[in-house]
Formats: sequence, C-alpha cells, structure tokens
Amino acid sequence: MAAWANLHADLIRRIHGCLEDLVDQISFSCVCVSWQDAVEGNPHHHMRPLPPWLILPTGAHAGGRTLLPSVELVSYAERRRRKSIRLPWESTDGGFALMGSAAGWVVAADQAAELHLLNPITGAHARLPSITTLPAIAAVLQTDGRVTGYLFRVSPNMVHKTSCDHTRCMLYDKVTVCSSSSDSWTTMIVFYRGRLAYASVGDERWSLLQTQNESLACDVTYHRGRFYSLHNDGSVSAWNLTDGASSRVRFNVQPRSLIDVPVLNDYLVGSGDDLLRVSRWSDRLEGDKRRTLRFRVSRLDESGWVALQSLGERALFLGSNRGISLSTVAFPEFKPDCIYYAKSGVVGICHLEHGLILPHGASIPNLKDGFIVPDYMYSRPPPLWFTPRAC
Repeated sequence: MAAWANLHADLIRRIHGCLEDLVDQISFSCVCVSWQDAVEGNPHHHMRPLPPWLILPTGAHAGGRTLLPSVELVSYAERRRRKSIRLPWESTDGGFALMGSAAGWVVAADQAAELHLLNPITGAHARLPSITTLPAIAAVLQTDGRVTGYLFRVSPNMVHKTSCDHTRCMLYDKVTVCSSSSDSWTTMIVFYRGRLAYASVGDERWSLLQTQNESLACDVTYHRGRFYSLHNDGSVSAWNLTDGASSRVRFNVQPRSLIDVPVLNDYLVGSGDDLLRVSRWSDRLEGDKRRTLRFRVSRLDESGWVALQSLGERALFLGSNRGISLSTVAFPEFKPDCIYYAKSGVVGICHLEHGLILPHGASIPNLKDGFIVPDYMYSRPPPLWFTPRAC
C-alpha cells in the first residue's frame, strides 16, 4: 500500500495548486494531518473564504425524506451544479431529513427522528443526545427495540402519539451550532412549541433552558461568542453556556407592529456588529395577481428594534440554516441589499425594497450536466444553505 501521508510537502503543494474547485481544495487538505500541514505551511496559499452554497437532496424521497445519503452542492453565485457528494451516513438503507446547517455542519434527522451533525467535506459525524431526554417525550418501541413513534405529554391529562416522520416535522423548529472543530461543538434547538434546549460534546442528555414569562422562542443564532434566541414577544435572550450552567442577559423589547399583515417567519441574524431581526410575509401588491414574498429588517439597539431601509452592501441568506450575512464587496457575485431565501421548497432572491414575485409554476431543478440555477425555483425535499468548512 502506498504511503500517501509521506509524500514530500512540495509535491503535495503542487497537487493542491492544480485544484480549481474550492471544495476540492478543502477536501484535499483534510485527507491527513501531513497534507493539511503542507497546505497550511505554503506561504503562497491564501484560500478565499467560501460563500454559502445550496444543498439539494437527491435520490428517491417520500414525505420530505431523502432515502439515500447523497446531495448536490450547487453554486448559486455561479448558477451551476458543482458537485455530487455523499454525506457521512452510516446506514444506506435508512432515510434522513435535512433540518438545518451552521458552522460547516449539516443537521439531519434519521428515521427515528434523532438528530445528527454531519460534515460533508471532512466526513465527520456526531450523534446528538436522544430526543427522549427532552421533557415530556417517550419513545414507542416494537418488541425488537425499534422506535416506531413517540408519545408527547401535551398536558397533565393528555398524551399525543405521533409517527417518527410526523415527529421530525413537529418537534424541531430550528437547530444551530457553534463549532471550532469536529471535536468541539455546542448545539441549541428550538423544539415543540417554542422551547429551548442545548447539548455539547460528550453530553448524554439535552439541557432545558427556561425563558421568562413563558415566551416562545422562534429562532436561535450564534453571534460574537454567544447564543441568542428571538421570542414571539419580540424580546431577545443572550445565553452563555459554560460548565453546564446557563446565564442569560435579556433584552426586553417592547413589541412593535412592524407590518399590518401576519408574519410567516421571524429570523435572527448576526451581521457585523449588529443583530438583525428579519420578518417574512407574503402579500399581493396593487395590480399584482401573484403572491409576493417580502421581508422587513430591523436592528437591535438599546431602544429596541429599529427598522432598516437598506442592508447596504450586504446580502442575507435565510431558511432552515443559521442566518448568514455576507459582504457583497468581498463577494461581488451576489446582489447587494438582497435576501437569498430557501425554505419550504422555495428558492429565490428577494430585494429588500421591491420584494420577490414568485412566478406561477416556479421551475423545478433538473440536476443534469449543464444545469443552470434559475432566479426562482421549487425543490422537494427542501434545500438549504450551507457554508463548507474543513473543521
């Protein structure tokens, strides 16, 4: 067997320099420690940070579940398919559902609705604590020990039984991760009616977080060394999770009616030094017979939420992923003052001022060679934004 790890550093750097695809460059440096040291020790090596890519699940699917662990990485900036990759999934006969992404990880739920962290670039795989360690949830087991569903105690005198597929849909509202390496991560989830829990490497149980005034969480993010949660009353909580303890700084924000139509989703996004709230709704403009997707952005300051008229030279990427803010000066292939949205099967670009008109019968991606990403498309199972990382 060839001793690939013992190749001379100069040869490794020459091979690495021939790779044009940025994901291939990251994957190359992750082969082994000696290759990574050779690449990082190259004084002429300056790898440009990667922008968000779109993950499109492939293969047979049912009920939003991909039956084979393969996905397509699509460059939305270059408007073309880039690579078909296999997620680090141990079993090929079971399906999974993509629940979100953050910090280079893809979050997936297996057939028993249990959560996993997967890094499609490095092949790292981490199992999160069982959902039966969350309060008021118990598994329904067959005689062979296989999980077929769950029991939810919705009140002291009422228990609700669901299938595994339905559990995946109803249990997880949002998942986010902070991670410095495959061996160092913390995950926070919004689950079942706006409750919060977190787990770190080595934890066997989820730890529940208590919110004030029984407010319901609607989104979580990680920004400037802290987890933040956005609640249905407009308030924001900042969480420090160290040594198994949680301390909270709460920003009591007076609820403001930003728009006079029902909000479909609220997102929390770290952007530079700011924390942004992005509200999504759909309406029908005058003379417009089609549904229009629109967003309102606010910035958190000492007085509460302040409406922003423009994002300036930045673009936001929203959906099931942790919200991403990107400089369009550093990445001119993306449009400034725009929101790139991927949720519930819909993918599109929304200008903050003009909104996004979804054409009737949005195009469905055909992932053959030469595939060109349209401005608007519809994909099931739902896609999500993902930023590749080598750790």
